[in-house]
Amino acid sequence: MKPKDVLGILYFAAVSAFLVFETNLFISLTKEYPYAMGFAKFAVLATFGECLKNRIATPNWLPSKLALRFLIWGVFGLWISAVFPFVDGGVKAITMSGLWLKTQPAFWMSAWINLLGGYGFFMMFTHYWADTILTRGFQWPWQVLGRPETTRWAKIVIVSLFLFWIPAHTFTFSLPPAWRVICAAYLSICLGLILSFAARRK
Repeated sequence: MKPKDVLGILYFAAVSAFLVFETNLFISLTKEYPYAMGFAKFAVLATFGECLKNRIATPNWLPSKLALRFLIWGVFGLWISAVFPFVDGGVKAITMSGLWLKTQPAFWMSAWINLLGGYGFFMMFTHYWADTILTRGFQWPWQVLGRPETTRWAKIVIVSLFLFWIPAHTFTFSLPPAWRVICAAYLSICLGLILSFAARRK
């Protein structure tokens, strides 16, 4: 194992250790500053996913335009911080109104966010579009949709929604609200790897 690989592991371990040893501080900050913490959680962990993705593909950890990737993931963290309670409250509201099933609420929250709440058709494509801009220069969304690679990307994303993301977010929504965004941030590491595989698959 190379020294830079050890540094990468230590970075990830340090973030995880903070959650374990400073749980009360983490929960307090999350409740008091939900958007700032949402930005930080995704910027720190999902950017690590970008670095891990780059390390798997190349000898180097740091991808190009790292600061922009950090900012983009932070913005996704802001979106997640708003959409999670939105979906939670929405599913509970239609359930209490008798318009939806009362059993397995975490599963239905996951299904709603992945199939109807924009996770698959907004967040994942927006990330794919942003990644394309960072690597190839600016392109309009419809130009990205017209690329042959996008068809392969879409197939893998659709499969991952049903086989990975709905089960994964079912677990996420089963957690207390203070832990949901950080769980999603850890899962964003998987998202980066899945989208990387989808974008580069030959």
